[in-house]
Amino acid sequence: MKDEQEFYRCLVSDAAGRALLRIRDILSDETLNDTACFYKIQAIISLLSDMGIFTGTRHDF
Repeated sequence: MKDEQEFYRCLVSDAAGRALLRIRDILSDETLNDTACFYKIQAIISLLSDMGIFTGTRHDF
């Protein structure tokens, strides 16, 4: 049972890490320009920043 719990912990951790990296990549995409998404992007950037994940200098809020 302990091995199974460790397996799922690692699986979730890996998936979360990959998701964070994909969010970081989206935020770094210089071709995106959709003002309707500003507040969603702001919330994601703030969350990543709080976690110590640098998303670039393009964000000026």
